[in-house]
Amino acid sequence: MHADGGQRWSAETDRVLRGAGWHPGRSVPTEEWEESLRERGGFEIHDAARRFLAEFGGLESTDRGPGKTMARMGFSLDPTVAEWEDEIFDVLSEEVGADLYPIGEADRRNSFLGMAPTGAVFIGKDSAVLLADTADEALEKLIEGIR
Repeated sequence: MHADGGQRWSAETDRVLRGAGWHPGRSVPTEEWEESLRERGGFEIHDAARRFLAEFGGLESTDRGPGKTMARMGFSLDPTVAEWEDEIFDVLSEEVGADLYPIGEADRRNSFLGMAPTGAVFIGKDSAVLLADTADEALEKLIEGIR
């Protein structure tokens, strides 16, 4: 249950995340990811990305196929996929006007996932588009195939 008494996300999203190893209260250390990205890409983590990775880092979904309004593309919430991609993230951050921190990849590494300090999640490689204003909404969109 979410703070407002409703479900945090859909039953399908909950099923996929639990199948990937998520559970309420999950917390994993982020220090190794942070150090690796700082050393190899000059990335400085912000609180929103740290909170997200502590709860969801390391999870992945290989579910692909038809979704609600677009194809489900699968994702991996491993920030080190971008450890040598600081130039791409500099361009994407400038484009969206926010300091994007890598949180993973989607669509078989065809797109990076980056999080702004506000918690908004962006997706892209050549250019970035807003996936969702919150991490929970972004996960639901990725899992259920919602544009």
